[in-house]
Amino acid sequence: MAKIEHFAVYSDDSTALKDFYVETFGLRVIVESPGDPPGYFLADDEGMAIEVLGRPAGSPEVNQRWVCHLAFWVEDVMAKKAELERKGFEFETETLVDNDQMKTAFFRDPGGNRCQIVWRRRALGT
Repeated sequence: MAKIEHFAVYSDDSTALKDFYVETFGLRVIVESPGDPPGYFLADDEGMAIEVLGRPAGSPEVNQRWVCHLAFWVEDVMAKKAELERKGFEFETETLVDNDQMKTAFFRDPGGNRCQIVWRRRALGT
């Protein structure tokens, strides 16, 4: 069985949004990605996470490549990808990652929502 790993959202002020979730809901910062703008993974006590990505300055459009998706952790990304392809789902080729640290693939569910299947050598925040 897959488990929900994270949901990713954009923010014009990723630090302020991170602070909101930490202060309002008690989420913990488990990964902080430096950069301009910075990004964060925030988790609850059960391990469910929100990925907060800063919208790049001057970028009014949401770049769907890495944000606005529901991510499912699976034991074998390539096997799950093959299973979904047999059912007619098409995967994005430009976002496929397959290395010894992380494997991930993106597709759209029957409702048109972007989904990610992901495996990581180290779970988020560890």
